[in-house]
Amino acid sequence: MSRISERLELERSFQLEPEKKEQVLHVPTNKIKLSSGRVRLVINREDVKAMSENLKIFGIMQPIEVNEKNEVILGNRRFEAAKLACLDTIPVIQRSSSGIHEVEKQLVSDLHSKHLSVFERALAFRKVMGIKGITKYALAKYLGLSHNLVCRTLAVLEANKNTIKLMKQGRISQRKVAMILYRLKDSSLEDFVASEVIEKGMNIVQAGNFIAEINDPEIFKRHFLQRVRSFKTSLLNFREKLSLLNLTKDQKKEIVRELRSIDFKQIF
Repeated sequence: MSRISERLELERSFQLEPEKKEQVLHVPTNKIKLSSGRVRLVINREDVKAMSENLKIFGIMQPIEVNEKNEVILGNRRFEAAKLACLDTIPVIQRSSSGIHEVEKQLVSDLHSKHLSVFERALAFRKVMGIKGITKYALAKYLGLSHNLVCRTLAVLEANKNTIKLMKQGRISQRKVAMILYRLKDSSLEDFVASEVIEKGMNIVQAGNFIAEINDPEIFKRHFLQRVRSFKTSLLNFREKLSLLNLTKDQKKEIVRELRSIDFKQIF
């Protein structure tokens, strides 16, 4: 073998084999369906509507992943948008996939996005734990999440019927409910806490502080004394600024009447 031939043979031996491209099939849209075991249960119709307008112009640039039954593994929103755009066919990549693999893939895909609700994420966590037979701690480690986040998310599944109804009505967020149920020591107080959070319009931090008070009476006492002192300070400031308010006699009488109506003996 000549030197030139040896050199060419050596170069060929170090060349990487070209990557095999996955076959993209164009499947009729009506032959594809959503998986009953999908992670994302609710799809934002406004997002899908905006996406469908783009698909009408550019088509689907990234193929949808489906299993052997043509059930969507990845690309639920693209699939819904394609139907709305009335596309006849959809480019897909068909993969052999197990149920747990599909759940894991969808979960990891949506984990760091805002597409999944707290409830959907909790259901997916529970499903993975059940199929793989692992604990909450093992799941957190497996997904690279904090144990606290996994436990707090799963807590939303413990909501009672009343709280679930409030979430469906949009009166309290799933995130607040998850936090309440994760932190609240006495589950019998769930309805009371949820109603107080709604009635007083508490944000997530205020709700957390409120639960801390309920869990620990000593914390409640300290916070109550702070509010009493704050009320006293407000009254003193009010007295100093009274002359600047230009209140009428009737308004002054009304304020005095309201303050005198407080029955401190009955309170204590």
